[in-house]
Amino acid sequence: MQSSVPELLAGLCPEHVEVEIFNEKEADIPLDRDWDLVFFSYLHSYYEHTKVLSTLLRRRGVVTVAGGRHAGHFVDDVLEHFDAVVTGEPEPNVPALISDFERGELRPVYDLESKGPSAIRPARYELIDFSRNRVRLPGIEASRGCPFKCNFCVLTGHERYRYRPVAEVIDEIRLKMRWNPNWLGFADEAFMFLDNNLGGSPKYLRELCEALIPLKKTWGCALTFNILQDESLVKLMAQAGCRYIYTGLESLNPDSIASMKKGQNKLSEVTKVMNRAYQNGILLSFGLIVGSDGDTNDYLVKLPSYLADLRSFSITFLGIVCPYPETPLYRQFAAEGRLLPGTISRDYDGYTLCHRPKNLSPSEIVEHYERLCRELGTLPNLARHWSNRLLDSNLPNYRKIVLFSGPELLSVQNPVKNPKRTYIGGRDPIEAWDAEQMRKLGLSPQVLS
Repeated sequence: MQSSVPELLAGLCPEHVEVEIFNEKEADIPLDRDWDLVFFSYLHSYYEHTKVLSTLLRRRGVVTVAGGRHAGHFVDDVLEHFDAVVTGEPEPNVPALISDFERGELRPVYDLESKGPSAIRPARYELIDFSRNRVRLPGIEASRGCPFKCNFCVLTGHERYRYRPVAEVIDEIRLKMRWNPNWLGFADEAFMFLDNNLGGSPKYLRELCEALIPLKKTWGCALTFNILQDESLVKLMAQAGCRYIYTGLESLNPDSIASMKKGQNKLSEVTKVMNRAYQNGILLSFGLIVGSDGDTNDYLVKLPSYLADLRSFSITFLGIVCPYPETPLYRQFAAEGRLLPGTISRDYDGYTLCHRPKNLSPSEIVEHYERLCRELGTLPNLARHWSNRLLDSNLPNYRKIVLFSGPELLSVQNPVKNPKRTYIGGRDPIEAWDAEQMRKLGLSPQVLS
């Protein structure tokens, strides 16, 4: 899923401002441009890289701003490498920051209170260059936050659940959204909801789906397991054009689910929930993580056979439990002395072990992780996925979605294609270009344990 932050921020800029957007998943950022002001939004594991980019630009007189969860949690550290930090939501803070900048009165921290999701402005869809990413779909937010309290989630304790007025969401889809012209028209009427949990309010989701039906669009989303247990709501989503759902299943081990404080996942319902989604014309993909306190050698060895019993190989994310610094899980591991020594922000990427699990050694977790990536993201499993699910429904676009899901399922192998990685925090080197630039610029990694 692509970030929508660039076009979201662009939609908050005054009309007289000239805007360019860049997404490093698609193209390198040019460092020789004479920009006045640059906003960076980044994940925790890209902090070292982003502060290199910021330092290089600042040396040329460009003013840089950092935003996102990492920047909001480490304000003092970030301000050593950026001119300003946005710690609140973008809607009130970006316009205020630009106004201050134009007057030469830039403040270091912007944390103005948002008026809520109704303040979200339409994204600048016309700035998206689909030629740089031919499989990308336009995205939109209907809600923010999540009502659940999973201990590893960066939202827990920081962001309550709230949603936009349905009429505003529908108007943006109908009148503002630009479509990907590639794939011979297949994606002309397809988009993604970028919400953390589109089903945070079942009542709101029903209202949204009813309003989507007349648009006759095809769309996907991420939501929590409890919504999939509601048969009538799943049927309504399918009627409204939903053909793809991602859910964080995380584990098929009850002890692991309990250790994550993820009580909304009812493992006894997994088979029924999966079959229901597919039979209603919705491709259900899910994420799994290893390294939780409930994991054992026996469970991780048997995981592929459990998935075979479920007739489901639609795994699009396989990661390692990550104690992000602002989460309850990080505080727990830090208090218990279980963070691995020398971890840096680069290690907190969801693919690197940063703590000592209760039942297994770090090396055992890594061995299981590498094995599972290679066993699950294979052509035979993709063939099983297609043969098991391709004929489950004849609703429009369902079979196309199942077929097009192939590359994403195979991508589960991608994290273990780098033979230089150990997947253990504090041991893997920073990427060569970043390391060389940090040496030249006198920058040091941010140590988090």
